[in-house]
Amino acid sequence: MKSFLFILVIAATVLALAIPVNAAGKENKYEYVQVNRFDVEQGVDFPADYQLGMVENLVKQFGKMKGVKQVLREGETVPEGKPVLVITGTVTKFKKGSQAARYIVGFGAGSTVVAAQLKCLDSATKEVLLDRKVDGKVVMGVMGGKSEGATNGLAKEVAKVTKEKFF
Repeated sequence: MKSFLFILVIAATVLALAIPVNAAGKENKYEYVQVNRFDVEQGVDFPADYQLGMVENLVKQFGKMKGVKQVLREGETVPEGKPVLVITGTVTKFKKGSQAARYIVGFGAGSTVVAAQLKCLDSATKEVLLDRKVDGKVVMGVMGGKSEGATNGLAKEVAKVTKEKFF
């Protein structure tokens, strides 16, 4: 009898933990996301092609996110009357690193780092809803990993942070 009760308590706990956060009362106000190109802080040598790659990586990450109906790029028509979460920010640090060092030495040598100050805004009110530092890194990968992969790491971090807050 005790083991049956124990199993019942465990099963109830597992079911309770399996309930999605949204079902627990968290309302998803934003079904539309607009990804804007990030500014680059003065003195930071962040390549333009990395900047474009970062936007595409962000669009890809938000496109996979549950609860997001549409991802828009800067300049695309925003649905009228719909709340839109605008993703923007400023690249504050860029270290290209060395693919050869990552491949030959490993252990974090030659890492590529991209850091940014993320800002999430409401498109209608322009109110800043989230202001947080995020970063992306390439520490290793096939043949040392490409440095451009750091922008994908940053996009994943942005998606993770915004998902926790808004979706």
